[in-house]
Amino acid sequence: MALKSPPDFLLHFLQQYPGYYIVAHEEPDGDSIGSQLAFGSFLRRRGKQVILLSPGPWQRKEIAPYRSFFLDTLPQADVNPRFGLIVLDCSSLSRTAQFASILEGLDTGVIDHHQPNGIVQGIVQYIEPNAPSTTLLIQKVIEAFGDTSTPEEARYLFLGFATDTGFFRHLEIEAAESLELLSRLAAKGVTPKSIYRETFGNYSLESRRYLAKILSTMEPYFEGKLLLTHILHEEYKSFGSEHRQSDPLYQLLLSVEGCEAVAFLREEEPNKTSVSLRSPSTLNVAAIAQKLGGGGHKNAAGYVTSLSYREAKAELLQQFRLLFGKDP
Repeated sequence: MALKSPPDFLLHFLQQYPGYYIVAHEEPDGDSIGSQLAFGSFLRRRGKQVILLSPGPWQRKEIAPYRSFFLDTLPQADVNPRFGLIVLDCSSLSRTAQFASILEGLDTGVIDHHQPNGIVQGIVQYIEPNAPSTTLLIQKVIEAFGDTSTPEEARYLFLGFATDTGFFRHLEIEAAESLELLSRLAAKGVTPKSIYRETFGNYSLESRRYLAKILSTMEPYFEGKLLLTHILHEEYKSFGSEHRQSDPLYQLLLSVEGCEAVAFLREEEPNKTSVSLRSPSTLNVAAIAQKLGGGGHKNAAGYVTSLSYREAKAELLQQFRLLFGKDP
């Protein structure tokens, strides 16, 4: 299945303004940060002013080196009304936290690979849910201008692709075109080995203790089809943000025989629980996340709720009960 090409009106939008604010969702990941860095570099090469914005928090090891490239605040009085706004890796400005009210009113373009949940922001949209990462859509935009990525941009694009596909593991029918696009990044000197070490290597010992704590809470539901794990508020606080690396958790649990979905609930505050959902195959966890106020794509989705862990768990199990048609 061929991925949609960037629409002409998006290419026009990207030539229309002297500068652009580029923002992505809160709790940034490799795909959102890689997309912003690569796109910002490309637009600067075309003579545009670019301001990169990220609401944080910067909890992922692989993106930590790039934090200094971004502003985490922008005074309302400093917003340039002559600039355009580009929202990446999400389709609603509300997911950009503090920047939603600051940047509201600017002409906006959206580039995203998630199925929209609710009203899509912006006057211009390039949304392709079949794309495995937003970085691949950025690459298609760059190439639609008859250009190619610089070696630095290629590295940013590969980083986003690697983190959002679990280093190729989640590719499905879109694999052929994705790997063809990726080969052009590799031709710029990017090696999968170096990206793997950057994204999945050099974890701290404390991060492994964090992982062990989470694994010790694992509960099977619906005859093992759902594996649910959690960490409570006090335990969550005891680990520094640089050690809260949960990506290996999903790889371990999704490989369990009979597992169709994994849920990880983080009680970050007494009345704030973040829920991450993963699926190894055809089960669409994004549909559940959307019902509960979040979003994502079929195999990886999530949401944040004001409920405590126990309340959030009960709510989530009810959704899976409707999906599986049986009691836990």
